[in-house]
Amino acid sequence: MLRRLVPATAVVTLLLAGLTGCGAQQAPSADCAPTLEPGALSDNVTVLGEFGDVPEVSIPEDIEILSSQRTIVDEAEDRSVVAGEDTLASVNMAFFDAASGEQLYASPAFASGDEAPEFLMVAKDMANPLSEAVRCAAPGDRVVLAMSPADSAQIAAQLGGTPDASVVGVIDLVEAAPLVAQGSARGLPSGYPAVVTNDEGRPGVVLPPREAPAGVSSAERIIGDGDEVSAQDDVVAQVLSVGWDGEQRLNTWDTGLVALGTEEQIEQSGYTFRGELTGKTVGSQVVIVENRDGDAQVVVVDIVGIS
Repeated sequence: MLRRLVPATAVVTLLLAGLTGCGAQQAPSADCAPTLEPGALSDNVTVLGEFGDVPEVSIPEDIEILSSQRTIVDEAEDRSVVAGEDTLASVNMAFFDAASGEQLYASPAFASGDEAPEFLMVAKDMANPLSEAVRCAAPGDRVVLAMSPADSAQIAAQLGGTPDASVVGVIDLVEAAPLVAQGSARGLPSGYPAVVTNDEGRPGVVLPPREAPAGVSSAERIIGDGDEVSAQDDVVAQVLSVGWDGEQRLNTWDTGLVALGTEEQIEQSGYTFRGELTGKTVGSQVVIVENRDGDAQVVVVDIVGIS
């Protein structure tokens, strides 16, 4: 399943530009319309290597482009799920200077199978060339992205590329997943607040007419089929927090996905409920009742990914 939110490199700015808080559905291929099309440069980049391997490229000279292009050079057979609107895409990427052919960056997972993929968010209101490159792609696709000099200026400057030259990317789409918990809802233990969701998967909380119980407890309302969260994982999530007085404290469905950190980072991050997510699985919705020193709250967490 999904793991790494953004790479620890200078391209972090571009990736974060695509992270928004909203509902998501995995779109079938027939219902998805890409915004980037094949073009003279993306069609003529030669890519050596299989999906998942470090790509080697040969970039043709003297092809100037005014707008970014993308071409799917290796296409997966299964296209039942694609990276549609409001999708979190798990990817491995490599970037090359179109003028010199020099590799500027490669995802750590290309070099080591132990490293996690990286994340891109596909959302039209926060579109950028990287995220649009995988729009409507299916897991298993290898995509060539040829960015125009205007679109690639920031990434070229950050990664040491040639000024005013295109940047070519090779992107492997590992997985595409919605931004909500997936699965059948189950009943919560007696005494828990009621949690309901709308058609987009956004949760709401109905508090019981009694005082909050002491301590901290949690239960899964939806059980996902993804990887199990460890204490060392940084959890990427949608979070709704409501005080026992009914006041909303946090709602990432309006403000955007959050990275909750590891258990060791609880004090620094302030997400005191993070420990309750250890042992749960990606794709789950966890309901946490937390009452520390009389400050009670209900936290509903959709676990979207881990890194």
